[in-house]
Amino acid sequence: MQNTLSPALSRPIDWLSLSAKCWYVTTFIGQSLFVLYIFGYFGIRFFADGVDGFAGTHLPNGFIQGDGTGNTALAAHILIAALIISAGLIQLLPNIRKAAPRLHRYSGWFYMLSSIVVSLAGMYLVWSRDRIIGSFAQDIGVTGSGVLVIVFVCASLYFAIKRNIAAHRRWALRLFMVVSAVWFLRLMIFGWLILTGGVGIDMRTFSGPFLIIVGFAQYLVPLAILEIYFRAQQSASSITRNSTAALVLLSTLAMAVGLFAITQAAWLPRIGQ
Repeated sequence: MQNTLSPALSRPIDWLSLSAKCWYVTTFIGQSLFVLYIFGYFGIRFFADGVDGFAGTHLPNGFIQGDGTGNTALAAHILIAALIISAGLIQLLPNIRKAAPRLHRYSGWFYMLSSIVVSLAGMYLVWSRDRIIGSFAQDIGVTGSGVLVIVFVCASLYFAIKRNIAAHRRWALRLFMVVSAVWFLRLMIFGWLILTGGVGIDMRTFSGPFLIIVGFAQYLVPLAILEIYFRAQQSASSITRNSTAALVLLSTLAMAVGLFAITQAAWLPRIGQ
């Protein structure tokens, strides 16, 4: 019997590509909500009262009266981070890269250079101030992400200058994962709270074994999944590609759980306060 289906309909589903698209849509929605929260909560406070508006926000190593340098670093770390996240989402859009290469290039420069500034500000806040909550191991985890940001920026920029677009893209995606660690961290914590009620977390001191693990997992797990995805893209094995697609979809589902939890519990209620 003659096959009456069109080539597009008869072609098998590329589950790996579909899983990546699902991950991106979830990430785009989730990080857009995070940006809305930052500007709707911290941004309003900053434009109303300047750096002093961060008083009373209960941030780890947050506003400290009389510490002008540290408080300025805190404000820069938070507000510039929102702009970086927005630029990162633009970088991932293939249509932007093709239709507006200049926007892609300029937003890329901003993304890379600002990521270094925010990472340095974050490490300054961690190591220049007395620890209010958390632990030394958690501070190491935060510092690790900052160091990786600098390394990945250098690698991404190097391959962009060399016009090795494939390598540049891989390093830029690694950079995106590490820059997004602060977002992944929040999803992991709130997802864990929903699933376990907070096992391994001392809410009074915001420390504990789970927070030590997640302090490193916030960037190591996304990086590991990304490396698996890179290898699956090059594989001709349907088992490898489909099992990787299942992994990506599973991680996307976990992200969605954490995103729902933190949006309902923390982000939306604080916007406009």
